[in-house]
Amino acid sequence: MNTKTETLKIGFNALGFQSAWWLSVLGIVAGYPWLGPLVMTLYLVADHYSFTKGKPETLLILSAMLAGTMADSIFSASGLLSYGGGYSLAPALAPLWITAMWGGFAATLNHSLGWLKNKPLLAFALGAIFGPLSYMAGAKFDAIVFNQSFGLTVIILGLFWGLAIPGLIQLNTYLERRASS
Repeated sequence: MNTKTETLKIGFNALGFQSAWWLSVLGIVAGYPWLGPLVMTLYLVADHYSFTKGKPETLLILSAMLAGTMADSIFSASGLLSYGGGYSLAPALAPLWITAMWGGFAATLNHSLGWLKNKPLLAFALGAIFGPLSYMAGAKFDAIVFNQSFGLTVIILGLFWGLAIPGLIQLNTYLERRASS
């Protein structure tokens, strides 16, 4: 694949995820909790057909959605965070828009964030910084509420995301090796 095509695909991957992320948050604020999951699904389908790495990447996305939903549900059940647009019958369960965001994020790991693959310390540092910043952005728009002290919440989210990104990269490497053997 030529460099220009690759650059366009990486740009689509990054811009598509960021656009779907913002529409997820703004959908919650506007009272349309389905908007984010719908747009994220459209992004994932378009991204998948543009340049996915097949079954290993699909398994990565599904695994991230499951693990991320579990983690954010723990944050909710423990009282650390509250999410707008949740389920009335299961208020501690992370809402669908959070699950969708995890899938969209995982889709960036082989493409727009692919440069992090062999840089675990940098992946940790970027996760520790930008993970909490994403939640803080959601909180600024009232899509997420920090229920505990701001500092404690940021530290917990920073440690979690600092470990989550290298962990997802390792899972991706494992799935790719498994598929090629």
